[in-house]
Parts: sequence; C-alpha cells; structure tokens
Amino acid sequence: MVQTQTSATPPTPSQWRALDELVKRVDEDRWLSSRYAASAARRSMIALYAYNYELAKVRTTVSEPMLGAIRFQWWRDVLEEIEAGDMTRRHDVAMALNALISGGAFSALIAERMLDAHEAALEAKDRALEPEALLMASAASLLTKTHSFGRQINDLAPAYAATRRGETKSFGPALAKVPGSIRPALAHAALRYNYAAGVQMRPMTKRAIILKAVLTGSV
Repeated sequence: MVQTQTSATPPTPSQWRALDELVKRVDEDRWLSSRYAASAARRSMIALYAYNYELAKVRTTVSEPMLGAIRFQWWRDVLEEIEAGDMTRRHDVAMALNALISGGAFSALIAERMLDAHEAALEAKDRALEPEALLMASAASLLTKTHSFGRQINDLAPAYAATRRGETKSFGPALAKVPGSIRPALAHAALRYNYAAGVQMRPMTKRAIILKAVLTGSV
C-alpha cells in the first residue's frame, strides 16, 4: 500500500465517547495508560486500540479460518477505501481509523501489517504471532516520532501480552526507564509482574500501578 492524504469525515463526539467506552471495556490496561496522554494523542490512541480490538476479536467470533478471512478482507477493503479517499462506511472504528490515517497520524501500511499479523496468528492458532510489539510501537509513535526505546518495546510487548494471557510465569526483561514522552503507551506493561504472579487486581490496584509507571518510567 502507498499511503495518501485523504479527506475524512471524523466520528462525532458521541461516536468518540462510544469508542472510548469500548476500549475501556475490552482493553482496560491500555485505556488506563492512555489517560495520561494529551487529549489529541489520547483520541488517536483510542482509534488505534479500537482497530486492534476489531482485528483481535475475529479469533473469538469465527468458527473456521475461512470465516476469519472474510472478516479480515472487510478491513482490507476499508483500508483501500481510506487510501482512495472514498471511505463511506458508517462504522465507528472504520471512521476513526479513517480520521487517524487521513490526518497523517498513522500509516495505512502499518495498519495493513497489523491486519496481516492477526490473520497469520488466527491461521496458525498461535497468539504469539499477534502484533503486540507493533501495536505498542505504533501507540508510542502517536506520542512522539523520535525515541530510543524501539528495541526494548520489541522485548517488552510480547512479554506483557503473554503474562496477560496467563501463558507464562516469566514477566520478561528488566528495562531501563521508559522515556517520559512515550510512557502513556507503555505504562500498562508494568502490570506484567502481577499477571505473571497470578495476582487478581482490583481496578484501583491497576490504576495505582500504571500511575507509578507513568511517574517513574519503570515498567
């Protein structure tokens, strides 16, 4: 895909609120971290996380790969329409993705790579193939275009995801402090220690852990 600049009709305020509530419900960890981003970046992060959720939920809503391929093709069609400047679908997440890409905050190529990775994970029945590092790196890029934490994200994101899924008791790498500019995209990874230990966290516990990570950069 070659990204182009397109005009876009953004979601209405009520649609943005619905998307925010969606991400809060289905991906509370990242939603909590996103609260510490500036409002414009936070909205972009919500669009990204909602898109990732739409791709991730295919795994739980189809009974065979062929049906999954149909769902993923629908999103490929959305991306093609966005690039052509004629995305007219009245789907909240598609509209938010349209606004994100057409506004230049996010790349259609990266959106396609995320889609491909989710489809590969479904076909292989291997959640380790899901684009956790790409998602975290993309969220970080919505906050700043330059940082020195790319390699660490590649190590951190899969480790966090594996502990969240309860697949391992290893909480992953010990890292240097996260740069302040990208902490709202990574702070939720500090929950990996509790996930690895099998600790059931109350909402306020999660909030406290994430706040500490934002303030200190320790994840």
